[in-house]
Amino acid sequence: MSTPLIWIFMPVLAAIGLWFLKQERKWSLILGMGLCLLLVFLTFVFHPDVPGNLGPVSFQISSTFSVLGRRFVLGSNRMPFLRLIYGFLGAWFLGGWVSKPHKYFVSLGLVTTALLVAAIAVEPFLYAALLIEVAVLITVPLFVSPGSEISQGVLRYVIFQTLAMPFILYAGWAAAGTEANPANERFLLQAVLLLSLGFSFWLAVFPFYTWVPKLAGETAPYVFGFVVTSLSLAILLLGMDFLNEYVWLWNFSGLAGAFRLVGALMVATGGIWAAFEQDLKRIFAYAVIVENGFSLLALGLHNSIGLEITTLMFLPHLVINLVWVLGLSMLAEETELNIQGIKGLMHSRPFAVLAILAGCLSVGGLPLFAEFPLRQVLLENMAMESLAIVAWALVGGFGLLFSAFRILAVSIESKDEVWVISENWQQRIFLSLGVLLLLVLGVAPKWFYPGMLRLLDAFDRFR
Repeated sequence: MSTPLIWIFMPVLAAIGLWFLKQERKWSLILGMGLCLLLVFLTFVFHPDVPGNLGPVSFQISSTFSVLGRRFVLGSNRMPFLRLIYGFLGAWFLGGWVSKPHKYFVSLGLVTTALLVAAIAVEPFLYAALLIEVAVLITVPLFVSPGSEISQGVLRYVIFQTLAMPFILYAGWAAAGTEANPANERFLLQAVLLLSLGFSFWLAVFPFYTWVPKLAGETAPYVFGFVVTSLSLAILLLGMDFLNEYVWLWNFSGLAGAFRLVGALMVATGGIWAAFEQDLKRIFAYAVIVENGFSLLALGLHNSIGLEITTLMFLPHLVINLVWVLGLSMLAEETELNIQGIKGLMHSRPFAVLAILAGCLSVGGLPLFAEFPLRQVLLENMAMESLAIVAWALVGGFGLLFSAFRILAVSIESKDEVWVISENWQQRIFLSLGVLLLLVLGVAPKWFYPGMLRLLDAFDRFR
């Protein structure tokens, strides 16, 4: 037995079985949540490459599994990541209880997550690009129903994600050449350029993020939120893993400046577009771009504080996106998801509206909400590097705050003063707990810091 068999191949096998339960949506969600809880529990029970005892039986779980000469490695330093990713997946399945997602959501979600875990675990790194490409293709049925015409947003999504693959493959080749011959600057420049382009397509970096709002406007918010959130998390972790593997790349003179410049452009443009956007789903898409931009800004600090901030941002980003799309899914049952369509909905769908507002205010960096503590530390440290970057970051944050206040103003506008809440008790509980968690993350973030910082155990070479 090995850890890749448990956390990669077991979810794939379970997904095949759950495929046949697609008509029994509630049972599929329950079994999916149960499997995720089991996988999280096993990260505490099993210690890879360390002998253990289960009663009179002795056993040892290997951290390595080989397939066709390629290795998948999930050692003890990967256990915190597995807890985060499968805990996140279980929470998304739990939210599906009230959001009624696609009938293939559980089975395809398990396969997608397992492939993203495999991309982190595979050695050599080159094969991560192939695994992520397969994960992208598997998510397409979530956006396109059988027999339906594929939309422009889905086409752009597949094209941009596929364009990343050859750049990453060539970057891995150039990086290997650089390690073999460090004095050859040609390989170094090629590796940096190709890797930058590859991750720019993957992470929807400016100006390659046009597919994000386009796809959001054409698809169900819950499915879109799951796909872009899981991809962003996996690709950021993969990028950090690559920098950890090739420390010379982390020490490249222009890398930190590039992170700061691109991150500032993503934050500023995403926030400005969100301020003037009418479609609520597209506002969420711009918020995702802003979140990724702040992650790049944190890496742009080029020190241990920046790495810690990047890691600590993962949890609030996951919670914000889940709460936000839950609110959007609830409103989609009653109205069109645009500014005029939510007029007066605070009187009938207050929990959904408040969930959207809480997510938008959190990404905007309003005090007491989830993003504020980390945003404050990030901008204080960034001010010592560049005040211009801080100014553009604040512009992006204010853009999202403006959008949130605009949503609030329209949603409370109503001639009818009677409140008739149409949300059921399950929806009220889910959304209330989500908003409460966003406030707890903002007011008492240190409760969550120690566990999240353990993710950095996997990146010990460039810290």
